[in-house]
Amino acid sequence: MYQVNLLPWRRRAQRRRCAFWLRIFVLQLALMLVAMVVVFGLMSHQQTQRHEALSTLSRQQAALAERYQQLQQAMARLARLTAQVDQQEKNQAHNRRYLQLLQQFAVILPAPMWLTSFESNAEHITLRGLSRRYGAVVQFERQLAALPLLQRCRLADVVQRQDGLFSFTLMAQWGLNG
Repeated sequence: MYQVNLLPWRRRAQRRRCAFWLRIFVLQLALMLVAMVVVFGLMSHQQTQRHEALSTLSRQQAALAERYQQLQQAMARLARLTAQVDQQEKNQAHNRRYLQLLQQFAVILPAPMWLTSFESNAEHITLRGLSRRYGAVVQFERQLAALPLLQRCRLADVVQRQDGLFSFTLMAQWGLNG
């Protein structure tokens, strides 16, 4: 019988199989490496997008915070200006009331009488003066009581000094329309 040596053929076939499986293994490693690179690239891209979105939101938040601060400053300024306007209106009303009262004093003040002190606050007025006659003091008190600017007018103190003049103190409250 004729003998054939199959050993070289088997070795070649075995080498081919080893080379095939080695190529398959290398291909698998290459595919895994490519997949890992793709996944890493996607993750890096997502991280970059998130970072850009975070930066955009941070800028927007800073702009909104600045606008909020400007709004708060504007509101505080408006409150200050409103308070100033209110105070000016109160002062003007007080000054008008005061001027009106002084103009009426010029009309109703009896001749033998002098006012030496006039104190006023938001609620009360106090008048101090001198007169030659007690009757002039009483007449002045009655005329003050008749004024619509004043209410609860009363003679608080009358003293005759050594020189014969009467020193008096009148107190009154500002009226509702005053």
